[in-house]
Amino acid sequence: MLTAKAAVKTCRGLLISAGLVGAIACGSGPTELEAPISPASAPSTAATAPTADPDVAEEPDVTDDPEAAETTNPVAATPNQAPPLPLPAECSNPTNQGMMTRCAQAEYAQVDAALNQRYQAVKGSLSAPKQADLVAAGRAWIAFRDADCEFVQSQFEGGSIQPMVYWGCLTQRTQDRIDELAGVSPSQSYAVADQQLNQVYQALKAVLSSAEQEQLTTAQLAWLDYRDLHCAVTASTDQCLALVTEFRTGQLQNQVEARSR
Repeated sequence: MLTAKAAVKTCRGLLISAGLVGAIACGSGPTELEAPISPASAPSTAATAPTADPDVAEEPDVTDDPEAAETTNPVAATPNQAPPLPLPAECSNPTNQGMMTRCAQAEYAQVDAALNQRYQAVKGSLSAPKQADLVAAGRAWIAFRDADCEFVQSQFEGGSIQPMVYWGCLTQRTQDRIDELAGVSPSQSYAVADQQLNQVYQALKAVLSSAEQEQLTTAQLAWLDYRDLHCAVTASTDQCLALVTEFRTGQLQNQVEARSR
């Protein structure tokens, strides 16, 4: 259960407290959660989540990069990169839910490998202090990813498609992380992107139960931590904030549509 202290983020972005969401000025830094966010568990009805974290290489030891496999940036693919992992043959035409779940898991393995390659390439381009920032951002992203995919899959709790939805969420969040690390250009300013995010966040809360709202709040607080740490690695903070905010708005908009049917 989040306390009032845990539910307020005191830096650029969303203010989450008693249903209030809005842009606020940056204070002395983000308020820490009073309890750590535990990683999401994989649904019991299917393949369990990858051991530790789905990005196994993405977060080794504290001494290594949290995402030892997830990279950050404009470094082009190197010639010796491993080819993408092939999908199982059954994925060309899955005929039952079990097959579709296995294929969703295999697709996640593909994008996770791509994230690991990107991470290693970016890490090599950074100074030692920035590498430390990259490690911190990677750990924060894993916490966000797990909390968010727990929220996404909860809509189908107990259903046969819940595991497939879980793996699909991991895949989508991981692909977004790759694009954020690549530093693609945002389509609008951070101020505009933040306003849109606030609107979509409120629209999503309006269709959720109180328990679901609590899950969303946990995921959003984790995202705010990730956003701030990730953008500390980049050269252009405002452009980075705009980009990750656009991605988050898209993620939440997908949930608005999925839960409003």
